[in-house]
Amino acid sequence: MDLPHNILLYILLLVAVGAGFLLGRRERKAPRPQQAVIKDYYQGLNFLLGDRPELGVDRFIDAMEVSDQTIDVHLAMAGVVRRRGEVDKAIRIHQNLLASPVLNQINKQLVEMELARDYHTAGLFDRAESLLQQIARRKGSQELPALELLLDLFEQEREWQQGIDVSTKLLKTKPELRTRVAHFYCELAEISLQEGDTRKALALARKAESLAPSEARSHWLLAKVEYAQKHYKPVLRHITRAVELAPELVGQYVDVYRAACESMDRDDEFERFIRQSLRLYPDPDLLQELISFRRKNGRELGADELIAEIARAPSFGHLPLLMELGQRKPEAEEIRQTVAKIVNSQAGYQCGNCGFTSAQVLWHCPGCRAWGSFGAAGRFNTNSNP
Repeated sequence: MDLPHNILLYILLLVAVGAGFLLGRRERKAPRPQQAVIKDYYQGLNFLLGDRPELGVDRFIDAMEVSDQTIDVHLAMAGVVRRRGEVDKAIRIHQNLLASPVLNQINKQLVEMELARDYHTAGLFDRAESLLQQIARRKGSQELPALELLLDLFEQEREWQQGIDVSTKLLKTKPELRTRVAHFYCELAEISLQEGDTRKALALARKAESLAPSEARSHWLLAKVEYAQKHYKPVLRHITRAVELAPELVGQYVDVYRAACESMDRDDEFERFIRQSLRLYPDPDLLQELISFRRKNGRELGADELIAEIARAPSFGHLPLLMELGQRKPEAEEIRQTVAKIVNSQAGYQCGNCGFTSAQVLWHCPGCRAWGSFGAAGRFNTNSNP
């Protein structure tokens, strides 16, 4: 999260005070005169207090020698300028630290990790990846932070297999990453399914399910793969489980469930699925699906039953159905179609984490980068409390 400018300036001033404290305590061994060093320090402080804080940072960089005792000040200064968006300046600070022969190995690894963060923030992914791979291979104190940042980088670049590879060690200490990595497997399964490699897609979807069995997406993928292989019975089982886990996404599954039922000549099973799904999530589109299905089979849904279904969780999406119930004249049908268009234009999906909206389900939110966070966007409210 970006910090407000005044807070960042306050942090810079705290760093400046720390720098002054260190300058006052040490005996300088560098050939530069102490008087020049003190001059740079006070000029930097003056810039920070004035309207040119960016020059103050430069002065403090010049004034502070590099040592294991002063590294915290350098790193704090670099962290502040990076959060201010001056990534190039943070890179210069970290590169300057790495060029020093006096730092111990632990501090060098710490600086390398911060430099990798600079590259990542600046969008220099190739440089960040190369440096992070080096850090991870050394298996030192920064190995796990390097692997975590690599995971972020591969996610941004949509390099799903590489993300899975670096997650192997992370999952041992960070089980909360299992859902995230499961979605990586799902992404690969989707690609394999599109390419027609159903065997590979099935194996990947099963890995996703084993990692995060409570995620609806892996069950939905398993259903799609089984359907592509004409294995219709497991399709029904996987979709039923997906609806239990994420009933608000049932609209995504209806077509495949219906097609599987038709292939097995099990119309009654499809109606049972729709009714059960309506109990979990009273979606107006799902109710319309039930009406159309019964009408197709010559069994009109009774008005009392229809009204009872709507009454369980009335919403704006039920307006077309209510108008159709009220009267069935040609003019009413035209109005119904107009209202339906309005309803459909408002329909969509929303990230439950940050509120990002989309016309379709996105398994990975582009706003907050959360996985599996999308549900229906304000289509209706099943909570009676205000």
